[in-house]
Amino acid sequence: MSAETPITLNIDPQDLQVQTFTVEKLLEPLIIQVTTLVNCPQNPSSRKKGRSKRASVLLASVEEATWNLLDKGEKIAQEATVLKDELTASLEEVRKEISKDI
Repeated sequence: MSAETPITLNIDPQDLQVQTFTVEKLLEPLIIQVTTLVNCPQNPSSRKKGRSKRASVLLASVEEATWNLLDKGEKIAQEATVLKDELTASLEEVRKEISKDI
């Protein structure tokens, strides 16, 4: 039998890039919604600002995507072996930010 040697990972959290298909697919709706909200058109319409009928729909979509992210993130954190603490801490941070807005 061979002796097991512990594996140490040298990971810089500031430079961490998540490249898993599952996480990418979970974040995709949130990224689309945030991009839609952030990008403003080059030629704004003549409509009064803040009166978009779609704003409430967009907000609901972002909220749904955020709750979906938390739900799926919790499931991934339960199964994760690497970076489990960091993922759990990030999810807790998202929950705190949500509670500030309520």
